[in-house]
Amino acid sequence: MKVFSLLFVAGLLAGCASLLPTAKQDVSNKWHDFEDAKKSFDLIVPYRTNMDTVRELGFDPNMTPNVQILNHSQVVRAVLPSPLQELASIPKGILACMRAQEACTGYLMEPSRIDRKRDGNFFLDFLNFKRNTQVTGWKFGALIVVIDNMVVYKQWSGRPRIEETELRRNPLGPLQGAGESVINLP
Repeated sequence: MKVFSLLFVAGLLAGCASLLPTAKQDVSNKWHDFEDAKKSFDLIVPYRTNMDTVRELGFDPNMTPNVQILNHSQVVRAVLPSPLQELASIPKGILACMRAQEACTGYLMEPSRIDRKRDGNFFLDFLNFKRNTQVTGWKFGALIVVIDNMVVYKQWSGRPRIEETELRRNPLGPLQGAGESVINLP
């Protein structure tokens, strides 16, 4: 009977890890990974690619969530360092944007896939003593500058491989935040 009880408890504890929360942050996009997004972005050619092609490649400012739309002055600030460089060193598309003023628009997009998975001891996590979270994924940043439906400048950035571990320890467990909640009472 003792052996059966020990096996039951061991099985219960082993299965508890699957009860830990997981989260997935997926900024809606058509790409599976960073390289896939970069390949699509590389098909955009300034002064040859129009917005219809940009949309077909997956960088649709009207359909992609969380797109930041920049006016001409925000585009200049995002691309050029301060203080302003010599005129000859400013990219052609940014000079055109400065001249076009209101006809110039920038689209800043950050498609990503981020997975957050908690692991470790279920009871320590559940009681808020120790939480260990594994974060994996990727994030791609694309700035596309358009004048009158034509791409004039593009710039990319990103994190091709995200691997992070977040470890949070609370020596008081479930009581750790109790003092803050008492202080914030109306």
